[in-house]
Amino acid sequence: FIFGSIYFALFMTIAVLLKHPTIGLDNQIPSPSRLLGWISYCTIESFGSIMVSLFWSFANSVNSLESAKASYGLIVATAQIGSIIGPTIVSVYVERIGVPSCYMIGACAMILLQCTMAIYIS
Repeated sequence: FIFGSIYFALFMTIAVLLKHPTIGLDNQIPSPSRLLGWISYCTIESFGSIMVSLFWSFANSVNSLESAKASYGLIVATAQIGSIIGPTIVSVYVERIGVPSCYMIGACAMILLQCTMAIYIS
């Protein structure tokens, strides 16, 4: 829950800052002091490795060997479909709703994931 909450806060903060007139996307002047792009890049890259390993750690701790054999194939197949559909949806709608809104949707997905895990555990 801790890492999911941290990533929610990071994605939501990036989304808000992207709308800022001098820090965000409206400022088109290149400058080495503009760190939001680097923060965004590091957040996305670390999310991909940290959250995937935490997911599999969680999945291994709550599933027996028999249920793992039965369900891990479906989990991996669903993840592959999601890795195709997710970027496709973003590429279609980013022009219409904007990059900050895409970040906000991602942040809301993190909260939804946290709620789903809390319901599953209880």
